[in-house]
Amino acid sequence: MRTLATLGALLFGGSLAHAEPADDCNQTRDLNRQLRGCTAFIKQGTAAPENLATAHLNRANIRARRHEYTLAFADYASAIALDPRNPLIPYNRGNAYLDARRYEMAVADYTRAIELDAAFALAYLNRGISREARGEARAAAEDYRTALALNAALGAAQRRLKRLPAR
Repeated sequence: MRTLATLGALLFGGSLAHAEPADDCNQTRDLNRQLRGCTAFIKQGTAAPENLATAHLNRANIRARRHEYTLAFADYASAIALDPRNPLIPYNRGNAYLDARRYEMAVADYTRAIELDAAFALAYLNRGISREARGEARAAAEDYRTALALNAALGAAQRRLKRLPAR
């Protein structure tokens, strides 16, 4: 989306001194500005599908942080429809489900992220957290071990694995 910023300035008749929707949507310092930028970028509707998916994903993540889950899940669904092969989308939706304590849905999304990227250590970690919350200690331990095998620096996986009862 960054490559579209200059084009956005020309299409909007704006100057580069004022950030364009693509730039606003990609920045993370001001969530209100980011939300406005993503919404404006989506409304333009002229970007490549993967760029629109990123805008929906960014907006969904903001909405999830604000606990606006209905709106967030709608944006995640739009992002997946636009870019179904991007593992970051189900991973982030899984995070929102985890935060909302909808563990079954979180497990499903983390599993999809892993199907798309078998080396996605954080997806294994968070799927393990979701499984642990569901009382599935053995499956959680397996996920924590896989996460550690992929990324030995994941201290959270190591701590959670140690905390589980003997398996």
